[in-house]
Formats: sequence, C-alpha cells, structure tokens
Amino acid sequence: MLEIKNLNFSYNEKILLENININIKSQTFVGILGPNGSGKSTLLKLMLKNLAPKTGEIILFNKNIKDFQLKEFAKICGFVPQNSELKTPLKVLDVLLMSKYIHLKNSFNTYSKKDILEIQELAQMIKINELLQRDVLSLSGGEFQKILLARALLKQPKILFLDEPTSALDLNHAIELLNFCETLIQKQKITIIAILHDLNLASLFCNKLLFLKKGKVRYFGTTKELLKQEILKEIYNLNCKIIYENSKPYILALKEIK
Repeated sequence: MLEIKNLNFSYNEKILLENININIKSQTFVGILGPNGSGKSTLLKLMLKNLAPKTGEIILFNKNIKDFQLKEFAKICGFVPQNSELKTPLKVLDVLLMSKYIHLKNSFNTYSKKDILEIQELAQMIKINELLQRDVLSLSGGEFQKILLARALLKQPKILFLDEPTSALDLNHAIELLNFCETLIQKQKITIIAILHDLNLASLFCNKLLFLKKGKVRYFGTTKELLKQEILKEIYNLNCKIIYENSKPYILALKEIK
C-alpha cells in the first residue's frame, strides 16, 4: 500500500534521512520510534507531502505521491497533528464540518443532514458528543486531541497519520484512543502510521515497528522481533528488562546504580 524507495532528504546540506526503504501493507498499525532527532517527524512530513525528497520515491497505492492532486491526496490521507494552530473561537461542530469540505461537489454546496448525522455518530463512538456545542478553545488538551482525530476520520481516509497522538493524554485516555484506532483498522480497513514515544503503548497496539536513528532505518519488524534488550540499548542506550504478558513484550526501565 505504501512503499518508500531509496529516500534521502537533507536541509541546508545537513543529511536528515538517508537511504530509507520500507514497505507497509494495508490494515497495519505501524509505530515510528527512535530517539529525539532521529528523523521521525521529517519522515512523517515527507509522507504527508509537506516536504519533497531530495532523491527517492514515496509510492501510495502504486502512484508516486508527488503526482497526486492536493484534494485527491487529502481524501486518501488523514492526519492528526501533535498540536494545532487553531485559534478561532469556533464550535466543535463547525470545526468537524470543515473536514467534509473536500467531499462537497463544488464550493457553493452546503453541508447536508447526512454530514451532521455522520458527525454525531462518530462523536458518540469517540465519546465527544457532549463537546459538539463547546467552544473549541475551551477544551482540554486531551479533549482537543480527540477532536483532531474525529476531524481526520470524517474525511474517510484509507491511511491515517498520527504525530504523537497520546502526548496530551493520561495513560487511561491514551489506551482508549489507541484502542479506538485499532478498532478502525478492523472495521474500516484503514492503515495507521504513528510517531510514538511510549514503547509499551507501541507493544500493545502496533503490528510493526520502525526504529530510526541518526536518519537511518535501523530496524523494521514486529514488536516481538524488535522489543528486545539489546536493540533498545542500541537505539536508546536504555537499560531495561523485558517482561511478557499475554504474549506481548513490555519494557521495564532500570535505574542506573551509582
């Protein structure tokens, strides 16, 4: 579904990504992990067409993403940012209606009752129906993150990109949000690619992990293959133990004894 071939990217002659080659199948939950400055955000921006590769290709559904028209690309790809620049005091419902714009036949069409109903049904699923009439600027960070997810899903994307989606959430709400994303893969048959920092959340929900370090792919494989002491030491310089629960690996960080 998504293939990255010989991708290289540099900025002001500084190499940020070098020789990236990965192949992501449909209906997969992929976690992009690695230490700060490893190139995670840059890779995400390239996949979203916010940056252009210096060399190499990103192929989506057998088509180079540079050949997609903006509206066509927006229908296929949804994006949930870590932060939003939204500063206008709009109702949550109005913010969500904006996501339906790309599906209007022309700029003079208005939103339909079906659009409103779809928003209400999704809001109930994500448990934000009580927020629809709230001023979006009055929301907490966790509430706003759910609104951003709903806005992306209303485009009915085939692939969903998440940039640190749990950074503003407590652990309970982080699990709730990622559990919902996992359900989307099964019910709506979408693919999810997420930048994550919490290794245990990645173990709980991701099918595949991509470890970056210093702009290079160090590992790409399943959680069981990659969440190992020696790999985490290499990537993060992390001393840890790996424990297993229901066949899933979990990371117990160890404090350095002085």
